[in-house]
Amino acid sequence: MFERVFILENKKIPGVEKEKQKLEELLKSCGKIVEKELKNPDLILTMGGDGTILKAIGLLRNEKTVIYGINYGKVGFLTNSSENIEFKIRKILDGNFEISERMLLDFKVKKNHKTIYKGKVLNDILIIRKGIRIIEIYVYVNENEILNFRGDGIIISTPTGSTAHSLSAGGPIIFSDMECILLTPFCPYLLNIRHLVIPSDKKIKIKISPEGKIIEDGQRDFEIKKDQEIEIERSEFKVKLIIEEGFFEKLKTKFNFGK
Repeated sequence: MFERVFILENKKIPGVEKEKQKLEELLKSCGKIVEKELKNPDLILTMGGDGTILKAIGLLRNEKTVIYGINYGKVGFLTNSSENIEFKIRKILDGNFEISERMLLDFKVKKNHKTIYKGKVLNDILIIRKGIRIIEIYVYVNENEILNFRGDGIIISTPTGSTAHSLSAGGPIIFSDMECILLTPFCPYLLNIRHLVIPSDKKIKIKISPEGKIIEDGQRDFEIKKDQEIEIERSEFKVKLIIEEGFFEKLKTKFNFGK
């Protein structure tokens, strides 16, 4: 099933290059092609934390590519333990695995109806103030204004992203296989505002005043002005992940959920 494999490592992690070499030797001994540059692999192995997986998703060119994350980071909610990793890799190469398909969000920054920046995220889009002053935020769903508040920003998350930045901002946990969009106001200057979960087929538009910036999956940022707007919708593209531990097991081991 997997013939071409690419390994993406976080070079800042001590000793990761040596571990990468071991994986390359293992893959070659199993008759697999190890790509030196990401072209069109069947499988991407990431070595790091969740951020390395998010970086890999930003590089994806083929919806059929599967990602298996090996945790060398801190939390690693999307990654798998590096313990007995050679045994685990052999199981995957033998076809012994399950795929978790996750929805993504597409976004565009527009000015005068023209797209000036666009991207794709697995976790979230964070729209925040640029300077020291709070910003005015206007949120529209299918052209209907549903929120208008002053605050530090707003987080637009997928179910996968509900356990990321949104969780830290007090947002709810959403089962990762669901398809919906979560809106989490970030330090709103209001007492009566709440987090909002909407169907995944809705289109979101956000305007801010006076200026701020958009952060995509904690990887990249882009400055936005008062005369620009952000459009967000469910992507037609889905990412395929191999995650060995179940969702609720992850909540218990990573966040001590329910204890």
